[in-house]
Amino acid sequence: MTSTFARSCAAALFLVAVATGCAGRPATGPATDPGPGPGPAHEVTDTDRTLLRHTEQVLVERCMRAQGFSYWAGPRPTPDESFTVGYLLKDTDWARKNGYGSRVGRKVLAARKTDPNLRYVDGLSPERRAAYLKALEGGPGSRKLSVEAPGGGTIKRLLGGCEESAQVRLYGDPATWFRVSKVATNLTPLYVAELSRDPEFTRAQRAWSVCMRTAGQDYATPGAARDALPVLTRGLPEADAFATEVRLAVTEAECAGSSGFARTGSALVRRYVDGLRGEYGDELDAYARLEREALTRARSLT
Repeated sequence: MTSTFARSCAAALFLVAVATGCAGRPATGPATDPGPGPGPAHEVTDTDRTLLRHTEQVLVERCMRAQGFSYWAGPRPTPDESFTVGYLLKDTDWARKNGYGSRVGRKVLAARKTDPNLRYVDGLSPERRAAYLKALEGGPGSRKLSVEAPGGGTIKRLLGGCEESAQVRLYGDPATWFRVSKVATNLTPLYVAELSRDPEFTRAQRAWSVCMRTAGQDYATPGAARDALPVLTRGLPEADAFATEVRLAVTEAECAGSSGFARTGSALVRRYVDGLRGEYGDELDAYARLEREALTRARSLT
């Protein structure tokens, strides 16, 4: 197994219904009855989580404007912008349209550079800027949230002002949401090294590599394929570079399915996370429940 896998937080994102802790994704859903939410068969997707983040910003915008400040939540990201590629790209349709997402990434970065909130704050007087930040974040009286991460270390944040009120509207108790979400989305370090050595995983990845080589793309791992992309596209016109990116990404996704690598990876992640439920099952179940309840609220709020 290459160091690319061990380094990457996205290492275990093979998931369709399971996920790891890189982008606010839970390690797994509840093992019991799914409870209230969008529906018992509904799996929380990247698009759903984007809706939650966007709704939180919409609530912050409403709160700030009620206090006499301008604030822009911005447009809701598109499904393409919400998509998480992960360690293994599995979605052939997305790959055919976006490659590995280079154009999507550039679009998102460009939007951040022109964020109207930054321009607005820059134009405020020092006194007004201080009032703005207090309204947004709560100032010295903000709540101090802290949780021990499963893989070690402490995750902290201050929460107050309109940011806190938005989380109250979506999640009920922000402190509980903070605790269970940070636990549920940071379990990857507890199993990723063992997963990377698992014989089932290594066999599945070898089968994927054989498929790639047969298709003219000789790479041992998905990380190796992506690491090679800058060399493959160096000096090419933008359109040709993107076409090269798309070909490689589509081949990766097609081989993920035909070799069984995606299916095996998902099953293994479930197995390893299930092994952690004795210690973290309460947090995983609470995370899944609160996330589904928040989705229901988000759909009614926006």
